[in-house]
Formats: sequence, C-alpha cells, structure tokens
Amino acid sequence: MALFDKVTKVASNMGKSVLNSAANVGSSTSVAVQDQNELIALKTQVNVIQQELDASYLQIGRKYVDYVLETGEMPGIDVSDILKLIDPKLEQKNKLEEEIIVLEKKIKDNAVLREKERAEEDFIKEKNKLDKALAMDIISKEEYDVKLSSAKKKVDNFEAIRKVEMQYDMKLISKEERDEMIKTLTE
Repeated sequence: MALFDKVTKVASNMGKSVLNSAANVGSSTSVAVQDQNELIALKTQVNVIQQELDASYLQIGRKYVDYVLETGEMPGIDVSDILKLIDPKLEQKNKLEEEIIVLEKKIKDNAVLREKERAEEDFIKEKNKLDKALAMDIISKEEYDVKLSSAKKKVDNFEAIRKVEMQYDMKLISKEERDEMIKTLTE
C-alpha cells in the first residue's frame, strides 16, 4: 500500500507541475508578444523619420544643384531653414534608436529567463520521473543520486552551458569541443 501512496503522491506533484508550467508559458508568451509589438512600433517610427530626413536631404541637394546651374558657381548656400527642420527629427530618431536598443536587450534578457525556466522545469520533470522510478524500485538509490546530480548540474551550470552553445553557434568551437565541454559541465 505504501508503494501505491508514493506513486499517487508523485503523480499529483507532476500534475501540479504541468499546470504551473502551462500558466507560466501563457504569461511569458503574452509579454514576449507585447515586447515584439513595441519593438516593431519603434522601428516603424524610426523608418518614418528616416524617410522624412531623406526628403530633407533631397531638398538640400536640389537647392544646391539649382544654385549651381543658375550661377555657375559652387559656393555654400543657405540651407538653415531645412537644417532647423532636420535637427528635431535627428534627435527624435536617436532617442528612438536608444529605446530600440533597450527594448532589444529586454527581449533578449526575457528569452534567457524563459530558457532558464525551461531548464528548471526540465529538471523538475526529470526529478519527478526519477522519484517515480525510485518509488517503484526500477532504479537504485545510487543510480537515482547520480542521475539527479547530473540533472541538477544542468540547471546550476545553465549560463556556462548557454555560453558554450553560443560559441558553437558562432562556429568558435567544433561540435566535439561543444559536446566535451557540456559533458564536463553536466557530469
């Protein structure tokens, strides 16, 4: 009867874990979509401002060419009226580009947090699976400890593993080097 109680308890814990994971995924997705929409809106604003600046640059060029054709000279011409229009647009564009950088960093940080949450959820799933296997006498306590330790190291060394994966993605290390480094971090 004790074995049945252990199995029931493990199954209950797994069910709660799945529900919590589903709720977290839903809220994370909503935040990611909002951030992406905000990023698109900022980039659209920058593009509009860039088009307005390009139109101003075109006007300056036309004024210069018209002056050169009329006078045959190539001295400086007065474009201060256009520069007065351009200056606030350049400031606004720079401000928006700074906001884009901040938002892109936030999106990247949130993605890393979601990856870490997934790694922790994978650990919980693995632990629940190992708990169940131990409760059912499928594995020994020693096997349980070794496998649980390996799974825990994946969470503990999350940042280091992520950096190794990034190095591999950037072709800085070979597949064999990546596999060896990850093996070292998880065993």
